[in-house]
Amino acid sequence: MTLSFFPTSKKIGNIIMKDHVIRYLELKQTEPPIIQKCGERYLPEGIIRDGRIIDIETLSMIVEECMGDWGLKGKRLVRFTIPDNFVVVRKISIPTEVESDEIEGYIYLEIGSSIHLPFEDPVFDYVELPSETTEKEILLFAAPKDIVLDYVEFFKEMKLNPAAADISPLCLYRSFFYLNHVNPQDHHLLLQFDLTMINAAIIYQHRPVFIREVEMDIPFSKWEEEINSQGEKNFKWPTEEPPISFDFILKELERVMSYYRFSMNQGKAGVTKILLNGDHPLLEEIEKTLTEQFDLPVITIQSQQNSRLAYPTFHARFAPVLGLALKEVK
Repeated sequence: MTLSFFPTSKKIGNIIMKDHVIRYLELKQTEPPIIQKCGERYLPEGIIRDGRIIDIETLSMIVEECMGDWGLKGKRLVRFTIPDNFVVVRKISIPTEVESDEIEGYIYLEIGSSIHLPFEDPVFDYVELPSETTEKEILLFAAPKDIVLDYVEFFKEMKLNPAAADISPLCLYRSFFYLNHVNPQDHHLLLQFDLTMINAAIIYQHRPVFIREVEMDIPFSKWEEEINSQGEKNFKWPTEEPPISFDFILKELERVMSYYRFSMNQGKAGVTKILLNGDHPLLEEIEKTLTEQFDLPVITIQSQQNSRLAYPTFHARFAPVLGLALKEVK
């Protein structure tokens, strides 16, 4: 089973489901594209855990309510992301005699032999890479088939037709690129800081070449909710002690950057820019800490009106689901 990472001309909804939140966005294909609908719903702890749907009955009731709020009643196409902690990205060399239309079959034959993955029975997609060697190179994206099918079947039960899957780092990068914040020749460390998890990805020339999850071990239920003057839900930590260990996180990010420079590039290239996003309440403090620690430009997407989006106020935490929707834009 292969995954589709490519655009479709049909109107489609876009949903990202994480352990703590569901976000939805729909674009109208104009120039510039217009955000027609945008919404989110935070989840009680334990309904989705580590990317796995645990309490399908409660999740179904919540999504049913969201479908009414977001105008999704009736069967329609949706696109979704695979949970970050199940996604594997590998650069793989294949023999030159394997033709482009034979690559998919070659991958099927070699999984478990020359191509090793941390799970059996994967779904996958791939792109061919420019190669300076006598072998062809591809970038392989893979995930466990059972996890993907759990989400496919869930959407079908909700009378939604899943049309394609994507990965959140690629979606977020697509938003940064669309909003003119990136140069594809930079070596980007793309960071998603959410309430309970950090996703770190290295992206070069529009392609994610390395992905790593860093768990912060902070139960979502420990955050306190508050409603601002616009009626939006925000979160704050109940004590003055920071909820995350910056020392631990910085060491993990240093390992990621070192691995990329020395193991993947033999010391010839390293991270040149950091792209930062997420729904963590301390994102501004995190940005400052990253700037001071790594002495690299740290780029963020601002929560403000943007002429390219034609939407009153675009909240930066919606950047990944915007990037999912931008697959429609040609």
